[in-house]
Amino acid sequence: MSGGSFSLRFALVIVSLAILHLFGVYHGRIAPHLMFALTLLLAASAASIFILAPRRSQTPEFKMASARVDLLTRIAACAFVVGAIGAFPGCPFVIWGMSLGPRLCFLGFVATACWFGFRRRALFVAVLTMVSILCRAPILVAGQLDPKTSDMLPLIVLACKRFLSGCNPYSYYLMPWKLPLTYLPATWLAFLPASFLGIDPRWFTVMLACGAIVVIFYAFPRSESDCMAGLRKLLFAMLMLSSLDLRFSAITPEPVFWIALSLFIFFLARDRHIPAAFAMGVCLAARQQAILLLPFYLVYLFKQLKGDSRWRCLALTLAVPILLCAPFVIDSPAEFVSGVYTRFGQFAMEKWINERAWENSLSFAPFFFEHGLHHALRPLVVSIQLLLYVLAIIRLRHLRDLLCLMGLSLLAFLLLSPIIWPYMFTPLLILLFGSFFAPRDSAEQTSSSRKQYPDERAHPS
Repeated sequence: MSGGSFSLRFALVIVSLAILHLFGVYHGRIAPHLMFALTLLLAASAASIFILAPRRSQTPEFKMASARVDLLTRIAACAFVVGAIGAFPGCPFVIWGMSLGPRLCFLGFVATACWFGFRRRALFVAVLTMVSILCRAPILVAGQLDPKTSDMLPLIVLACKRFLSGCNPYSYYLMPWKLPLTYLPATWLAFLPASFLGIDPRWFTVMLACGAIVVIFYAFPRSESDCMAGLRKLLFAMLMLSSLDLRFSAITPEPVFWIALSLFIFFLARDRHIPAAFAMGVCLAARQQAILLLPFYLVYLFKQLKGDSRWRCLALTLAVPILLCAPFVIDSPAEFVSGVYTRFGQFAMEKWINERAWENSLSFAPFFFEHGLHHALRPLVVSIQLLLYVLAIIRLRHLRDLLCLMGLSLLAFLLLSPIIWPYMFTPLLILLFGSFFAPRDSAEQTSSSRKQYPDERAHPS
């Protein structure tokens, strides 16, 4: 890939991240017509990122410009961090009641720490992780879990208590309104230790959300002398302090799916197919939309592996969700299917009629609802997915191809889904990051894995 093409993809990544960041900052305050324009821009930029990643692309060597690129990315990363924590409504100033002087001192300290830690990957990651947790602190200490504000984690807590009491959690709960358990088993089971120990589940979601971004950051190791290291750190900062993540990660159990997806990419990047298969199985048992990604992974398996290896990975991938879901499906099939799957169609129509809720979402669904065409959404989504699956059978060869096709699939679903919450875009951000830095072919991927995990028997001390 030429330097110009690479620069275009990088610019499109920045545009996509900026749109989602602004969406999080001004959530609920953007006019419908402007939201539609942002949706068009996101669709164009994000789709172009995945489409402009051909299998044989190469990372450009900036050579003489590498020092300048490093300086610019360092300035951009530090500026974004300071701007994000200074402008975000939930920043630490809210609970500390800081006056202007201490605020500026705090921002100066953060900027200095990011600037001098930029060259050292582990230090930079540690600084941004701590800053990210601090920005979430007001949400965590604001008060007790309240279903009137957000019913997701309270529902998880009730489901865990019901399970620990020996009952099937797939039932209806009073929040005080009647609500079924809408989450797959891997999601709420992950909260059992916190529920058993009486720990606020919001701390668990925050740690998982930060962990998912750290994992995807480390998925594709490169030399710190490579200018790509600076670009990776800039995008890491934009992911870690995205307003979508800061605003929503503490109130949703979705980070279970996020970290499973990051681990799936992490293990595939190192040719560790058994752990990757297990991670994909957890994805399938954690989030309904993960089924969109499964066909691409199956094509990848059958093109990359041979013999028993592919069948072991396939068996493990399917065994995890089957074993986790089967006991609850057998015990209460109607409640399981109703809560996890069939409820959402009616829910989407009710939310649109009563609240016109999706006008404030990055989605084309409002256009379809407004013109009475909402019945066309499902066949349109299915048609696009089938087209992408056929394309995968023909063109998918390497990890970058896999992540790009998964990204296109998830993007199409999100933009045409009648039910879309802002935090559902985080997996798309993970796939954007992964596809941008994924190796260009299997040879480079294998070489990177060997550098990260050298064979000690081949190089005795």
